[in-house]
Amino acid sequence: MQTLQQDHPDIYRIFLEGYHVLRRRDRYWAGLSTDLVIEQVLMRSVKTSGGLTRGRGTTETQRAQWLLSMPSCANVNTAMQNLTGVGFYTSEQHKEMSYSRKKRDKMDTLKILSFLQERNPFADDKSLRNIETGVTAESSVNVDKAKEIGMKIIEYMAGKNILNLYFQKIKSL
Repeated sequence: MQTLQQDHPDIYRIFLEGYHVLRRRDRYWAGLSTDLVIEQVLMRSVKTSGGLTRGRGTTETQRAQWLLSMPSCANVNTAMQNLTGVGFYTSEQHKEMSYSRKKRDKMDTLKILSFLQERNPFADDKSLRNIETGVTAESSVNVDKAKEIGMKIIEYMAGKNILNLYFQKIKSL
């Protein structure tokens, strides 16, 4: 990476333009940042049988030996998968694009639309009401004036000793 600009200027330019995701599979949704790929590969191998957390010690020497052997282990793993015809494969689509997910999302959208049609929050009625329960607020409710009320409270507090302050509900402005 330190000599990338001199050795491979075309790759260096593309990298600077933001094209620096890795794809471990030829899938549209599979692009990951390099640090995330390294972390995923290392963490997966750390936690598998024979990894650092499964029966091995964790001294600095053992961690270094294990880490330095990972590229060779990955090559052996790939060769064995190719030889046996057995590999780890996933679907070609992102899980959000599956038929069942789209169907469930459509049903959820229709439920929300039905709910809002029965309780239109954009009706001409200017009263403050809960669209779920239909409860209408009394005319004394002043949540729409919260900023003004807060500013009045701050003005009241300015320059006073905190021990001498008392608060009460402000009924109106």
